[in-house]
Amino acid sequence: MSSIETKTAGDELTWIAGSVVLNDNPPQQLKYWRKKFGIKQADLARKMDITPSVLSDYEKGRRPSPGVNFIKRYLVALYELAKANGHSGKEVAPTPIADAHINQPQ
Repeated sequence: MSSIETKTAGDELTWIAGSVVLNDNPPQQLKYWRKKFGIKQADLARKMDITPSVLSDYEKGRRPSPGVNFIKRYLVALYELAKANGHSGKEVAPTPIADAHINQPQ
């Protein structure tokens, strides 16, 4: 990855991480982004080296907040899987104007 691609990926991940952390319901927001990138829960869990049930518990809020390190690992793995599948963050990351209702996942 070139330095420009790295900076762009970092910017996109930072924006998405902010949308998760600042959301009223972070677990729901994690699931929203996973679905937005078109990644299966089992594939993401495998990439993160955790069980799908642990991932499901975090996405459903059945476990306490996973913390910043987990969210970072989650988003980096999600981004890497999406990129491997031919998607980019640019395709799914909304602009601030286009997604004024970030607290309302689809």
